Amino acid sequence: MALTMAQLKKLAEDEGFKYFLDPNRDVLMMRARGAFGEYQLLVLLELDGEFLQFRSISYNTCPVDHPHLGVTLQLLGNLNYRLRFLKLGWDANDGEITLYGDMWIKDGTVTQKQFGQMIHAYLSMMDLNNRRIQETIRTGKDPGEMLPGGAPKGSSGLPTEMQALLDKLLEGLGEGKKKDEERDEDKPLDRI
Repeated sequence: MALTMAQLKKLAEDEGFKYFLDPNRDVLMMRARGAFGEYQLLVLLELDGEFLQFRSISYNTCPVDHPHLGVTLQLLGNLNYRLRFLKLGWDANDGEITLYGDMWIKDGTVTQKQFGQMIHAYLSMMDLNNRRIQETIRTGKDPGEMLPGGAPKGSSGLPTEMQALLDKLLEGLGEGKKKDEERDEDKPLDRI
């Protein structure tokens, strides 16, 4: 049965996406905006409608001679291990980092619910990992999972000076509790 270009266009339209058509092949070109950036992607229908691929355009770049290439490739490998559907690739020829999601349709079809889940999962993971990859390329250190507000997961998102003050206050509270517990240990147990 496979998928036709008319069906693919309808799936995209029903999810509220606007697109451009590639005049030479069965490809929808889209733009999306997330918490960490603006993105371009292709939705390719290939092999006579039996294969569907989501693929990024100009997502990130880390050239082969970049000093942080090793740690960047480690991050990409880690993300590939953990993520479903979305995969990241690195092209040694030009340093391009791309994201893709593949679906074999073969003799089946793609429902609206399937397409919606795929494109929204793809765009979410594309956005949530963008700043993390950029920071790793820039600094050589993986900042960890990022929240939509831009702060690493597990962080308060406060400026460094305020975070240090908060940490010191919390540490002081912990020491105060510890001293109270030590004093309680010195008291004899009450008998009932």
